Amino acid sequence: MDSRSLARGGVYAAAYAALTLAPGLNGLAYGQIQFRVAEGLTVFATVDPAAVPGLALGTAIANVASPMGVVDVIYGALLTLVAVAIMHRVGPRWPALLVPVIVNGFGVPVELALILHLPFWPSVAWVSLGEAAVLLTVGMILLGAIRRGVWRLPHG
Repeated sequence: MDSRSLARGGVYAAAYAALTLAPGLNGLAYGQIQFRVAEGLTVFATVDPAAVPGLALGTAIANVASPMGVVDVIYGALLTLVAVAIMHRVGPRWPALLVPVIVNGFGVPVELALILHLPFWPSVAWVSLGEAAVLLTVGMILLGAIRRGVWRLPHG
């Protein structure tokens, strides 16, 4: 990874963590009902390989504040890594928006059930709904900007 890619990865990590930990946004970032605006940033993984490790790192940093502790730091980051790696392979097309909904929609409830003893299927519904809401709004707007060429990778 060259220095520009490393820097972009750092920006993705910082942006994801900041959008999750920010006062006013952090209240719904953890638990059974999740609404992380930062999940919209996963769209950048469809066109920028630096977003893949960057967003996984950002998730790990954001999950330091999770009530599920270190397990969420590791497991949550792995879920994000899987989701954005698949999104990168799908590319900047609308089906990519479904990947985090499915990966996190089924992965996070496993954690919630094992650690917080919350019921699995209602957690699947709530987490998936939150992911879908973000990706079908913020994600769709960013995907449209990417597809129209409003956002491009820097050359050099």
